This record gives sequence, structure tokens and C-alpha cells, in this order.
Amino acid sequence: MKSFDLIVIGAGTAATSAASRSAAADWSVAIIDELPFGGTCALRGCDPKKMLRRGAELIDAVNLMRGKGVEADDLR
Repeated sequence: MKSFDLIVIGAGTAATSAASRSAAADWSVAIIDELPFGGTCALRGCDPKKMLRRGAELIDAVNLMRGKGVEADDLR
């Protein structure tokens, strides 16, 4: 069985910061997260750019559906 000096639960900003500092101090570190590396804030949550990105995705989705029952001429 492998042992670690630190096991970090979650891969968000705070967790990866703690893991990086510990690894830099020659600690053996494991990171456990069920979701993609990066955490909620960076990938799905609080970054304002995500709102802008989602808006662009919606406009693209509507444009792909034009002529198939979805019409939104003044979409912006």
C-alpha cells in the first residue's frame, strides 16, 4: 500500500495550491477529485468569462438550429 504525506480532496485553486507547496517541500502528495482537474470556480463556476462563453454557446446553438424550427433574428 502506498502512503502519502498529504492527500488533497478536490482539485480547485486552494487544493492545488496546497498540493504544489507541499510537493515543493518534498512531500508525497495525492489529489483526489471526481470531476475534471481545475475545480468548480475555474471550470464551471465563478469566473465571469464563463458567463460570456455560455452566451456565445447559446447564440451558436440557435444559429445551428435556424431553418429547423428555431428563428431568432435579433439574437445578440
